[in-house]
Amino acid sequence: MTTAPSTSAPAPEASPRATPAQNLVTITLGWWLTAGIFVDGWAHNRFGESLETFFTPWHALFYSGFLAVAAWVLWLAVRGWLAGRRGFAAFPEGYHLAALGVPIFLLGGLGDLTWHTVFGIEVGIEALLSPTHLLLFAGAMCLLSAPLVSAWRAPTPRAAPAGVAWTAVLAATSLLSFVAFMHMYLWGLLLAPQGLGFVQTRGELGGILLTALILAAPVLLLLRRFRLPFGAVTVMYGLNTVLMTLMLVPGEWRVPLLMVAAGLVVDALLLVLDPSPARPWALRAFAFLLPLAVWGPYLGGLTLLHLSNLSLELWLGVAVMAGLGGVALSALVVPPPVPAEAGG
Repeated sequence: MTTAPSTSAPAPEASPRATPAQNLVTITLGWWLTAGIFVDGWAHNRFGESLETFFTPWHALFYSGFLAVAAWVLWLAVRGWLAGRRGFAAFPEGYHLAALGVPIFLLGGLGDLTWHTVFGIEVGIEALLSPTHLLLFAGAMCLLSAPLVSAWRAPTPRAAPAGVAWTAVLAATSLLSFVAFMHMYLWGLLLAPQGLGFVQTRGELGGILLTALILAAPVLLLLRRFRLPFGAVTVMYGLNTVLMTLMLVPGEWRVPLLMVAAGLVVDALLLVLDPSPARPWALRAFAFLLPLAVWGPYLGGLTLLHLSNLSLELWLGVAVMAGLGGVALSALVVPPPVPAEAGG
């Protein structure tokens, strides 16, 4: 009796998993890229219209960071190819977005060179929102996300080993810093380019609420998958604020110090509340207190130091609104369960 040949297609080959050491190299090179964009931003803010060429030391640092992380990601793919994997399966698990990030960034870089040659060097907000710079931003975000996605997909419980959790935290911090960079003109923690200035206009208050959501989002997203180690939020907020401060207001020390203190408070709240998708009320409470721990002391401190003319009602109200925004964001990150349909 003969057996009919199988007509089912072979199962697609799974991508290899990146080792902790490989993710660490990706994070390190990704921070080279991140540092490069902040140094370039500092140069644009300092020299402005006097920058007359694409070929500057600041661009060299930024683009060399891209070349380093892109070469590393492609080397990982070559290793997968030599092992017999083809297509996206040659890249490690979680690195598929990085594979797309390389050509997107290259396209943005070539477009940036052409744009600067034809139209000159942008200044102000135009330097952030030009089409080629947005392509660079998209490509960089794809590259920087690789270690986070890799850690997210690792077959570990929510209370993952410290190395896996810190991989996710450090990768998320670089992503947060890139998003903060692209929103520097609305960044509520540094409201004026020459200093802290007066908090008084509707636009500045709107910037505070947007900044509150940007800061809360990565923490709440990480909580969906990981139990964060103590110090995670302190590192995330501290590193991001140091980069933003050095770029926009070098010499300012109060805001970074405040954010480190706020991060420690948030890390303590994580220990006390233990928020998780399995504990939704604790998660909602934490999502409310997270922005409040940042914006209550910040706005209140500005008022006490006479750096703001906000009334008590206004700065407290904005801090509470930021907290409510955190609750709304938590409902998107960890939505309530949907009831089963009748008769289903």
